Amino acid sequence: MTKPFFKLTLVFLIFTSIFSCSSTPDELEMLDKSARSYERAIRWGDFILAKSFHKSNPALHSIERRRLKLYKISGYSVLNHETPDLQNAFSLVEIKFYKNDRPVIKTLTVKQHWKRDKNSKIWYIATPFPNFR
Repeated sequence: MTKPFFKLTLVFLIFTSIFSCSSTPDELEMLDKSARSYERAIRWGDFILAKSFHKSNPALHSIERRRLKLYKISGYSVLNHETPDLQNAFSLVEIKFYKNDRPVIKTLTVKQHWKRDKNSKIWYIATPFPNFR
């Protein structure tokens, strides 16, 4: 009687450990959605939306908006991504862009630090907005 009970318990423990490892926490799903939304905003030149992902100075001033209209994004690639815990994530991103009046593609490499707000549970970027120049 003890042997079947032991086997059943062992099988139960194995299955629960397998399924608990394969499930993705909601926090990481929210990070993924936020990072993809930010990428789309940058790629399509929606800098007002992209700036809203940044914790410091989330709004664009009118002068900055006019200046950013001069730039077009030609590429956005995530080179590296790591999530050491459920409150912080780091992405190394390469952004290719050009200015409307100059047909020269420039490359900007940015290390983004994503943080999760404990109260609202929203992910935001703690690093400054990319400096297109």
